[in-house]
Order: sequence, then C-alpha cells, then structure tokens
Amino acid sequence: MPVNNIGKKGDEGIVIKVRVTPRSSRTEFAGASPDGFRLKVKAPPVEGAANDECIKFLARTFGVAKGAVSLKTGGKSRKKIFEISGCTETEAIKVIQSLNLKEVKDERTETKD
Repeated sequence: MPVNNIGKKGDEGIVIKVRVTPRSSRTEFAGASPDGFRLKVKAPPVEGAANDECIKFLARTFGVAKGAVSLKTGGKSRKKIFEISGCTETEAIKVIQSLNLKEVKDERTETKD
C-alpha cells in the first residue's frame, strides 16, 4: 500500500493526499493508489459541501478535532491535499494500515492491449 501519500508536517502534523469521489452512497476510504488515497463522500461538490465532509471524516478517522484538519490544495479539484495537526506520521500510518485498504491502479496510466 502506498504510504507515500502521507507526509510529515513538523513534529505533530501530517499532510495527506486524497482523490475524492463525491455523491457516493456513503463516506469511506475506497482504496489507495500512488496519486492519493481514494475517498468517497456522500456530499455533492457544491458550495464546499464535499470538502467539509472530507474534513469531518479525516478528523474522525485520525482522532483529531475538525479544526486540526485543513484543506491546503484542491478546493475545486478531485485531487486534494489536507494538513492534519495533532497526528504524527507514525500514528497516521498505523491508522491507514488498520483500514486494510486495497491498492487501486490509476486507470489513466494503464496501457491497453
């Protein structure tokens, strides 16, 4: 599983890359790929609703307050980078490994026969 989607941000913080799919049946991690963890959210991509749901979900998953999670890049994109304070890189990797995410290949980089 690619743990290169988690980076260190100081002593007590991380950055995490995600690829978001809005309007899903439920909010959950759906896998991991080299370009980011796959995150499905129920909210539509309207007026920041999907971003807000990502923040709530990541805060709950990593055991931090909502205020400790901030969107750094990708406000209007599917590819986003979030910064999470109060969670070390080691703790984050343990959380991600406990989720047993399947590895997803990036369909755009696969070759066709």
